[in-house]
Amino acid sequence: MENSFGSFLKQKRLEKGMTQKELSKLLFVSESAVSKWEKDIAHPDITLLPKISELLGVTEHELITASIDNHAREEKVQAKKWRVFSLSWSLFFYISYGVALIPCFICNIAINHTLSWFWIVLSSLLLAFTFTNLPGIIKRYKLIFLPLSNFLALCILLAICAIYTEGDWFWIVFLSVLLGMVIIFTPIYIAKYDAFSKVKRFGDFVSIGIDFIMLNILLIAINIYTGGSWWYITVALPIVAYIYLALNLIISVRLFKTNRFFKTSIILLLVDVFMYIPPLLLKVQNPSVQEGINGANIFKADFSNWTVDVTLENNIHCIVFLTILATSLVLLIPGLVRHSKRNSIK
Repeated sequence: MENSFGSFLKQKRLEKGMTQKELSKLLFVSESAVSKWEKDIAHPDITLLPKISELLGVTEHELITASIDNHAREEKVQAKKWRVFSLSWSLFFYISYGVALIPCFICNIAINHTLSWFWIVLSSLLLAFTFTNLPGIIKRYKLIFLPLSNFLALCILLAICAIYTEGDWFWIVFLSVLLGMVIIFTPIYIAKYDAFSKVKRFGDFVSIGIDFIMLNILLIAINIYTGGSWWYITVALPIVAYIYLALNLIISVRLFKTNRFFKTSIILLLVDVFMYIPPLLLKVQNPSVQEGINGANIFKADFSNWTVDVTLENNIHCIVFLTILATSLVLLIPGLVRHSKRNSIK
């Protein structure tokens, strides 16, 4: 049988070792009022519920329903444990960072009479801080602020290392890290945030376009940094543009209004074609690059010769080419069947 409000109130009062008179004094009501509550003749004013709950050690919900909510209490206990764990985790890293920084500071001053490599240690710990402690500090827009914080902390570390080593490589590394961030997070942001609602449908193409621009900026910077011939125009740009075109054509297949078998078949066929056919026709001025391209010539395969040389490589690539082609043709049959059935129904 379920407890009534009065019996529940009396049970909890007795558990606390209080008399009706003691409880009435704490609530500033008469003893007879408490007696009526426990006999279910009357009920306390709603404004008294918070104070009664506090005195009896129950929640307002438990008081109103006259039952102990074990699930809610367990959740409360687990939440408290998690808060203690989070606080302990944060304190552990704060103390660890302090223990690491103070000796490094003293040693750098004592040995070098100035602060030099200490800044590398400090920036390294700052980067670690963005992974360990900062996620607990940032409450909103974590997907934006956390990667940005990681990126900025890493750039600070790289800049300090470049200054310490007197190197001029910082901008190359900066652009490389930025390219990695763009490749990873651009499609995520386009898919998640409403600010990109107008381009969500073509998010893949937008992402690849941004990656293409960033990659070319990086390649130009590397070409300028390394000096010498302008290989970006003669080698890098044609290859990158070719890959960009291939990716866009492959991704565009998903826009076709047909079944998955047919789409997968077309994608595999395009992958096969773009991997092995046009590279054989690509001519570049760099001999080593041209040799690498011609090294995977499927038309020069010789399955009677498996010696460890160029023939072996051609044989392996030819097998891969034929396997992808066969898979594409196998999937094409059910794809065409389903496509024809769909058209006949219409």
